[in-house]
Parts: sequence; C-alpha cells; structure tokens
Amino acid sequence: MTVLHHTVDDALEAVGDLSEQVFQDLDVEATRSPAYSNEAVSDEHDRRLWRTLADTGLLAAVLPETVGGGGTGVLGMVRLLTEAGAALARVPLAETFVAASVIGERHLPDVMSGELVITAALAAHPSTIADPLRLTGQRLNGITQLVPYPLSADAVLVPAVREDGREVLALVSLSTARIGDQVTTTGEPLGVLEFIGAEVMEVCDSADRSRALAALFSSAMLCGIAARALAMTSEYVSGRVQFGYPLATFQGVALRAADRYIDSRAMHAALWDAARAVAEDDHTSPRVRYAVTAAKIWAADGARRVVSSAQHLHGGFGVDVTYPLHRYHAWARYWELYGGSAEAWSGDLGELIATYPIEEDE
Repeated sequence: MTVLHHTVDDALEAVGDLSEQVFQDLDVEATRSPAYSNEAVSDEHDRRLWRTLADTGLLAAVLPETVGGGGTGVLGMVRLLTEAGAALARVPLAETFVAASVIGERHLPDVMSGELVITAALAAHPSTIADPLRLTGQRLNGITQLVPYPLSADAVLVPAVREDGREVLALVSLSTARIGDQVTTTGEPLGVLEFIGAEVMEVCDSADRSRALAALFSSAMLCGIAARALAMTSEYVSGRVQFGYPLATFQGVALRAADRYIDSRAMHAALWDAARAVAEDDHTSPRVRYAVTAAKIWAADGARRVVSSAQHLHGGFGVDVTYPLHRYHAWARYWELYGGSAEAWSGDLGELIATYPIEEDE
C-alpha cells in the first residue's frame, strides 16, 4: 500500500490527481438504472473500488500521520469526495470519513487498510428525529433509519442519547443490528436498524461535529456531481446541431449554461471556504458554523439547478434511461437532502444570524 507524504499543498494536489485516475475509468452504468425498479440496484457497496482506494493509499492519505496516514485531513477528504461525486462512486466514503474524524485512533489503521468499512446514521436533519437511540451504559437500544450500505459495511456510527439527556455518538458493529430494507433515489441500499441491548465499540462526544462534517462532505459530493453534469451538458450542446448551428451558439442555451456555471463555481467557493474553516478552527465557532451552513445551502440549491438545467438542455436525452445523465439527477437529489435540505439549513442560518449577527463593515 502506498502512503502519500508531502507538504499539505503538494499532498492535496497528489490526492486530487490520484483520485482522478482511480475514478476516471469507473463505469457509472455498471449497475442497472434505478428508473427500472423500486428495488436496490445492489445489496452492497462497490467492494473492488474500496479495495482500490485502500491499495492506492487514498484512504491513508486523509488519515492522521500518527497512524501512518498522509495527514491531509478534512481538506484531503473534501478533495477526494468531490471526485467521488463526479464518478457516482458507490462506496460509503462520506460516512467513513465522518467516523474517522471523530472516533479514537485505535480503529483507524483498519480503516486505512480498507478492512473496516464504517457507515453512519447521519442522513436525517436533527429536527426530524422524533425518537433518538438510547444509550444506557455501553448498551444501545432503539431504531434508526436511512443508513447506507447496511449489509456490506462493518460498523455504523449513530447519534444516541444517554440517560442524562446528553447526545453522544456510538460506534457499533452492524452484526448486532436487525436490518430492514430501504432504497435511495439513486437505487443504492439503505437500512432501518434496530438495536436491542447492543454493546457499542466506542462512545465519543462529537455529535455536533459529526453533523457539520456530514454537511460538508455531502456538499463535496454535490459539487462533484454538479461539475460532471455541467461538463456533460457543455459537450452535448457543443456537438448537437439544430438548424445548421450547434446548440451552444443559441443565446438562450448559452445564457442558461452560463448561469449554471456560475452556480457551480459559487458552490466550489463556498465548499472550500467551509473546508478550510473546519480544518483551522473548532466546529463550535461562529466562523465554522456560518461557513458550513452556507456551503450546504449553496451546494443543495446549486446542484438542483445545475442538474435540472442539464436535463432540459439535453432535451429527451436528459431523461433517457440508456444515457447516464438521469443518474446524476437522482444522486444530486439524494445528497441534496442528506443531513437536511437547503430549507432546513436555512433555518439553522437564521438561528445563527440571530445569535451571532453579521457585523457590517464601517
């Protein structure tokens, strides 16, 4: 296994270059289209891809140097997830990266080697959780849902409430859960998990940080999805000829595509502002909370506009199940809602503004 060792900037560039190489030959149509059925397109994540991520050192590159990793941290994770989004990578990278950022180091060597795959119950916004899991001592009870790849991951990170009312995170083996089936808009498998006195592997006090990271990482996925959909659209309208001219030369098409390009660039700017804020400061600081909230709102709203315009500018090809663009629309919808919609995060932004008013420059 190759581990990347460079300065932070060099390492980030290396992560980007290597992840582009790993994902460039990924066949987004290797599984059947989710449009054909309401059932999951597969029972498990792409194990071959996960093995490749471990063997090439990409999983190691983002983990701490203290466990033998490359130390690029959150910035490396965001860079890798952007490429994963563009490739519609069928692996629980975002969930594993959240877990790797908050749990103790003793589990990280197994994450780095690809032997430990961690998923997470972080797809729901906190305001929508009516009956949270309960943790009594080291025993977990209750039901949670919307957990990606429950049949092929090894462990799951779940928010839970202790007897004193304090919210924590529990890492627990999936072998201790009763699993019911759910399916995403992308056709990927989800699970309803029931725990009855399940013994947890680890408990940590990082529930708020995990949600901030989930929002950041879902924004990275959305940026990648939107960028690839926009590239596909640019290629299509440049080559498609109508009335003797490429579609791209029509003013209406050009203006709409330009607006979506602006959306994409704004999404990336907000994403990297948030990524650097998270890397440099505590998740409870107003600076980080503002940046992450803005990134999620921009990513969720922007990606929706990008993929919708992409479908319209493709005409009938946009919804053709034999053409890959409709998959990007489905994936964008899933990640848009992951951890809460733009509307839910706008409510959080309002609370932030009320608590920490934005100071105007004099």
